[in-house]
Amino acid sequence: MHRLRSVLVAALFVFASSAASRAIEAASSTWLNVRSGPGTSYGVVDTLEPGEVVDVTECEANGWCHIQHPGPDGWVSSSYLTTVPPAGDGAPAPDCRLVFTIGADGPRLSIVCGDGGVPPGLPPGPPVDQACFYVNPNYEGQHFCIGVGTLNALNPTFNDRISSVRLEGAARARLCVNTNLGGYCRTVVNDDPVLGPFINERASSVAVYTGTWPGAPTPLPMPLPLPTPLPTPTPLPTIPSTQSTGHLDLPQTYTANLDNGMIGGPGVDIWYRAVNPAVKFIAPRNGAQLARGDGSNRGYAGCAAETFTSSQIPLLALPVGTYVCVRTNQGRISQFRVNGYDGTTMKIGYTTWAN
Repeated sequence: MHRLRSVLVAALFVFASSAASRAIEAASSTWLNVRSGPGTSYGVVDTLEPGEVVDVTECEANGWCHIQHPGPDGWVSSSYLTTVPPAGDGAPAPDCRLVFTIGADGPRLSIVCGDGGVPPGLPPGPPVDQACFYVNPNYEGQHFCIGVGTLNALNPTFNDRISSVRLEGAARARLCVNTNLGGYCRTVVNDDPVLGPFINERASSVAVYTGTWPGAPTPLPMPLPLPTPLPTPTPLPTIPSTQSTGHLDLPQTYTANLDNGMIGGPGVDIWYRAVNPAVKFIAPRNGAQLARGDGSNRGYAGCAAETFTSSQIPLLALPVGTYVCVRTNQGRISQFRVNGYDGTTMKIGYTTWAN
């Protein structure tokens, strides 16, 4: 069975400050919205033109990547990014493409050169255990690749659209018709140019693994025990509509109102406090409260369940990529992400939900 040997020749590194970042160049394949956070629920802060070149600095597991360019920085879906065309020096273009993967070191966007090819000057690398999922039969059309890991919900570009799967290394793939690997599932152990009718253009979640599927049932001793009644499922919380969302550049000593996205003015919620050049904080104002938690993206439900306090948060605890939950002075649930620092200005993307 043919195996496509790919070499990852460039990867992203999540960075702790703008001075220590490493990036990969990519180009927009269409008119592409730039958003203040990693998902379509965040506000649009800019639009890329087809072919516009950007620097990709980090990615998240849902396939959204943070970009920098001449204009407001923000987040775009990696499905609409492609490699930068070669300079007009007469040299042939290598057979390379951008691939989004989720490996042991987390999500990343890489340059992959197909069929063993690599850009000039780089040695060939080992085969990668990963699976590539295509929207058309025979490994054609839009696609993405991931290493060993799970995507519990495919984005709209690939949800209910996968038609063929190509495996690399020792990877195997499991495709399921529902999110969170629920409903009918099919396991793919060899390259499959045309998926069967029960899973073709029906997959909403996928997992990639090696060896035996970890969710396979283990044999039960005889006689079989009586089944235990299943607990009544807890209904999922209802997520309210968005009150305000966007991108804010918060200079040192300034305040921000997360209920309306304004810098300064009455009813502010957070203050970029500077005691001296080395001691700085994000402090709540006007009765607002903060919850850093583990710094992950918790969304509305996760932030609503947080324990909020009136304590300020040291800037040393807020590296790039940290999420902070806020209960605004109006009692709304909000969350902001530290997108970067430009001198003494903190760049954040935020969303505040209506009561």
